[in-house]
Amino acid sequence: MSQKLTIVVTCTDRKSLAVPELRMRRSLPDSPSAVSTWTKRIESAEPVVPLRMLYQGDAWSQLPRLEAASRMAGFEPTTYVASAGLGLRRVSAVGPAYGATFTPNQPDSIPGPVEQQRAWWDGLNEWNGSRGEIPEGTPTLFVLSQRYADVLAPLVAKAAVANSVLVVGGSSAIAPSLRLPADAKLRSALGGTLGALNMRTAVAWMERLTGPVIDSPRNRAAWSTWAEGARRDEQYRRTPLGDDEVLEAVRLIRTQQPTISRTRALRILRDNGFACEQKRFAQLFESAHGGAS
Repeated sequence: MSQKLTIVVTCTDRKSLAVPELRMRRSLPDSPSAVSTWTKRIESAEPVVPLRMLYQGDAWSQLPRLEAASRMAGFEPTTYVASAGLGLRRVSAVGPAYGATFTPNQPDSIPGPVEQQRAWWDGLNEWNGSRGEIPEGTPTLFVLSQRYADVLAPLVAKAAVANSVLVVGGSSAIAPSLRLPADAKLRSALGGTLGALNMRTAVAWMERLTGPVIDSPRNRAAWSTWAEGARRDEQYRRTPLGDDEVLEAVRLIRTQQPTISRTRALRILRDNGFACEQKRFAQLFESAHGGAS
């Protein structure tokens, strides 16, 4: 009989459905009632799809690989997504498209310091009935970006009391003994974009397990040996673009993804081998956005 495993992954900004303005966090005032207003909008939203099908992008495309690697290691995984718009939900649950993130400085960021974002997170989980809790007594693998790890640090600490826990990626808010930081120098060995590094690291870790034990000194030593030989310094040679070329690229990206954030659009531009300084891109992005509206 397989060992049960809980997997918790970070949501993505790319969605398979268009996001209406009323389900963008930017549409809410910063008030104590914001989370209540938000959840009412989510409750009445249509259409809805299984969350496994809602999220998109390089990182999310690694989820089937992660689950398959877990099964090969002797686990039977149950996967949850940590969502700034929906709270903690199983990927088999259904939900609508939305725009909300804990990552700072985005148009739909949950405002305030991490303590305020945790209050928003708690409000979502009271609404959805999960209370932000995961099953006790089962190993748990978290794959979290830096800010989501900051917000979910109390959940990780609570899980670690009764469970074997490993956090891939994460932040300094997570105890070092529970964490496997993602290493950018492994990107060439793992493939994909830097934005998917956490998920690809988790897949590689699970593929190297020798049995249904989520973490052990033996696993750490084997990983360290592999990583030492796989690390590579990368030099990014991107082609500079003129203003008109950047504007055209932004319009094309927004045609394909109308609600895309500025940061995500710049990442796509750079991932395709083009260069544009961040401040200049921000000005051009807003200019293109204004021209398209």
